[in-house]
Amino acid sequence: MKATFLSTLAALISLQPTWAENAPFYTWPNVHSTGKTNKVEVLTHIETRLSLAARLGISQFHSIGDGVNVYKLQMVSSSSHRSWLDKTDVDGTIVVTVGGVESPDAFWTETPTFEIEDSPPFTDVGTLLKKLESQAGNVMGSEEKSLYNNAKGGFVDVVSPVRKSGIEIAADYNEWSKFESAVGKSDASKFNKKKSGDIDFFEEYMVLKSLAEKTIEQVIAEKATIFIHIGSLSTIANKDGTSSQKYQTASKLMARILNQAVKATGEYPSVVGLIPLDSKTAKRSDNVDFIGNFDIKKSKRKEAPLVPSTPPKSASNEEDTSVVTPLQKNANKIARPRPGCFENRDVCENRTNKCNGRGNCIKSTTQSNCWSCVCTPTVVKVGGANKTTYWGGNACQKKDVSVPFVLFVTFTIGMLLAIGWTINKMIDMGAEELPGELSAGVALVRK
Repeated sequence: MKATFLSTLAALISLQPTWAENAPFYTWPNVHSTGKTNKVEVLTHIETRLSLAARLGISQFHSIGDGVNVYKLQMVSSSSHRSWLDKTDVDGTIVVTVGGVESPDAFWTETPTFEIEDSPPFTDVGTLLKKLESQAGNVMGSEEKSLYNNAKGGFVDVVSPVRKSGIEIAADYNEWSKFESAVGKSDASKFNKKKSGDIDFFEEYMVLKSLAEKTIEQVIAEKATIFIHIGSLSTIANKDGTSSQKYQTASKLMARILNQAVKATGEYPSVVGLIPLDSKTAKRSDNVDFIGNFDIKKSKRKEAPLVPSTPPKSASNEEDTSVVTPLQKNANKIARPRPGCFENRDVCENRTNKCNGRGNCIKSTTQSNCWSCVCTPTVVKVGGANKTTYWGGNACQKKDVSVPFVLFVTFTIGMLLAIGWTINKMIDMGAEELPGELSAGVALVRK
């Protein structure tokens, strides 16, 4: 009876859904180096999509929904802090996702910037990358270019602002001998060049090798965005198991070549995501949150721009009802906001009409969560000479006459002091007594 009860309990436990592992993402330049925080933020599916969109400079195609932690998004934003802007250009970035990683700590030794809570399936990650590259291509006005793909879902696509892009992958997928030379015959012997899964690994390895040695240089030169989706580790893990010698060798080789590719990027913005093995019993959230429900081919902007769903309050005690949203901005309308700091860059730019195009919203170094306009002078050539105009005000909406005023007042005070000093000297010279030698020869007049 006891044995039956225990076996039944074990069966019930095995039927319980297991949670998927978190998927770590690493970014370069690493935001941790900016001194923000050393905490690894855990993002939901929708927060992950918004974070990637912000890093790629395509926030205008996404919107912040309910339950999104804006603070966490700010913590994992890029070092340039250009999140949630309605931009007209795309930030060049290298995005790499690797599926089937059993142990991220052993695969990658650095600290992740953030993790995806309850990792989505590897195929969903690929679908999201395809959506993001379509949006990037829409902003750049260029078509996405496929450099490599395989039947298991792996691909390498690039979007370049250069009309005639020279980005290519110089990898020969037919020469197994080159793979043996690259990894060594001992490690190459673990794979069978006639098995489809092993062929995918051989090809993806050689693609990453070509990227590290040549293609990354072309991407950086053109300031392009490249999406690299690697899935051969998942195939090997599903067929041979993660404890097999083949998987262990493949994981070691993939980590090594991926590290070389990332080093080749230098300071170019890069993102690497390690996706764990898909769990068939894992509890998933709605994948619409992760992928999004937009179709870039049907509408240039189906979703609202990525701005907070509720207007943030500024430091002013009175509510400002004249908030200018990104879709309502008018370059001819001069914004005159009330005094006070703004809690983030987006609120500052919205309420000041981007400082009326005469400055930039800068974060205060002495106060926390305080953004304000720092005005820059404009130079106009008039009659062959440069005329400089200085601007002031909370939104750089008025001419700054403080410098001419100070010069005028200083000159006037200086002139008054000089004239007063001269007059005083002249009075003093008339009041002085004559020397004794001169006064001795003067006859006294008797009365």
